[in-house]
Amino acid sequence: MPLPPLARFLRASVIIPILGLALLAGMLIGVVSTSDSPSANAQPVETIEVVQDAEATPEATPEATPEATPEPTPEATPEPTPEPLAIEPVAPAKPKKPKPATRERKAKNVPERPLDKNTGRRIVYDKALMTVWVMSEADEVVYRFPVVGRWDRPVKGTYEIFSQSKYSGNPNSKVTFDHMTRFAYGNNGKTAIGFHSIPKYYDGSMMHSTKQLGLPIATGGCVRMAAKDAKQLYKWADVGDTVVVLPSP
Repeated sequence: MPLPPLARFLRASVIIPILGLALLAGMLIGVVSTSDSPSANAQPVETIEVVQDAEATPEATPEATPEATPEPTPEATPEPTPEPLAIEPVAPAKPKKPKPATRERKAKNVPERPLDKNTGRRIVYDKALMTVWVMSEADEVVYRFPVVGRWDRPVKGTYEIFSQSKYSGNPNSKVTFDHMTRFAYGNNGKTAIGFHSIPKYYDGSMMHSTKQLGLPIATGGCVRMAAKDAKQLYKWADVGDTVVVLPSP
């Protein structure tokens, strides 16, 4: 018996949606099946296993045994270098003025060089200072002797040696003396005046001691000196050498 139109409508309304759902379900199943089936051309997927490194347990670091700290060797402190002191130039000391001899006192402040203005080889006799200098050709002091003489003779001036005798004497005074070097004459113009050793009497005693050299105590006009000094002058001098006599005080 044919269904009434309303029933057919209701049936159709129920069947159509069911068919649609069934069709949709089939399509979904096919899609899922296709995706799950491996394709012939599909390349195998390399599975990378990610392994998480376990945190390494740090090994216990052995504690270092502290070494004994050596005591520092004290460094030698260098001594400071002293700065050179500024040396101010010292003016040469002004030579003291010579003081003439007297019969009781020898001259003071006798200079190293004679006070004459001459130069060259010569013998200088200073009656005020009772000193004789022997000077070289280069005007350097060769010898310097204290002597015994007298103030009034010979007079000041320039003389020349005219003779020499190794041994000589004076019979009137009964004395002998050695190494006579003559350069002048006395007031009478006949008695020679020269340099010689301290006279000795005939008995061998000396007219005066060497300690009195430097005093104007002579009675004659000659110039007396120690025996060794008279000998040195005698050997050095030559006839014709100049003798300069400086004035008495």
